[in-house]
Amino acid sequence: MYLEFPAVYRFFKEYIEASGGIFELKKALDWSVWYAVKWWRELVDAGAHRTQNTFVKALYNALLTRGIIDEEGGVRRDVKKPEMPKGIYAREWVELHQNFDSIDVVKVARDEVDRNVLDLFYSDLQIQGWHRIMIKTFFKAVGMRNDGAVLEPYSREGHLAVLYFEDYRPRLYVGYDSSPSLVELAKKTAPEGTFVTANSACDVSGRFDVVLLVEKMQWFPDPARELECIWRAMAPGGRLYVAQPVVESMPGYLAIHAALGAIHVYSWKDVENLLQMHFKLERRLIKTMPFYGAVWKREES
Repeated sequence: MYLEFPAVYRFFKEYIEASGGIFELKKALDWSVWYAVKWWRELVDAGAHRTQNTFVKALYNALLTRGIIDEEGGVRRDVKKPEMPKGIYAREWVELHQNFDSIDVVKVARDEVDRNVLDLFYSDLQIQGWHRIMIKTFFKAVGMRNDGAVLEPYSREGHLAVLYFEDYRPRLYVGYDSSPSLVELAKKTAPEGTFVTANSACDVSGRFDVVLLVEKMQWFPDPARELECIWRAMAPGGRLYVAQPVVESMPGYLAIHAALGAIHVYSWKDVENLLQMHFKLERRLIKTMPFYGAVWKREES
């Protein structure tokens, strides 16, 4: 994960500086690993580590990838409790994990937590300062277009649209989500955009120059089919901007995302294997930290 620091500094300098510098950021990221191990131990102690749950899967795959646990789930090496960072946004990142830790992770693994509690947690995550800076820095790093028609899959409450409209003025912005209540909320959160209830991009009319896959692929019930639908909805030459948490990145954050309703957990290679079925890789910024980040293109047809 930390081997990518040079690339991260190159493309995410603003995010790093907002976190208090590279060493403060590393302290913050270390907490994500520490909490992931803590939660895994709690699941094992309760016998909940074998449940068929995306949260458990995320923890298992992330820790197995790092060699922290073995294939049977046994902890192979301990992780020292990190020093608390001093940067405001780095501390906010740690507090995200602390707040999630206050939820009983065993109940999360057994699907016994009130859905409203998790939904509120997701809403809070979307508006935190570190998250806003991370996403806006990603937009700058990929050279986000300032025109054309934009499609946002699984627009949820509309917070990504708010960030986009702060710096860009597209000709058209359409978000879709399968939840009618979330669509209504998105309309209020980001009134500049158009939000529709749809199960898939195949059900959305229009041709789009830009697709924002920013922490979205984990929601797709059938990723291969949804990406094909997105391909059909895109204009030739359109760009797909992908920022996806993966098992090689930040294990605690990945697990939190999984607990908040994610259906799938990916490695960075999984993400690329799915995307290359319909798109061509134009530019890969980073593989793992703070997420897999790249630009993919719909070629002329």
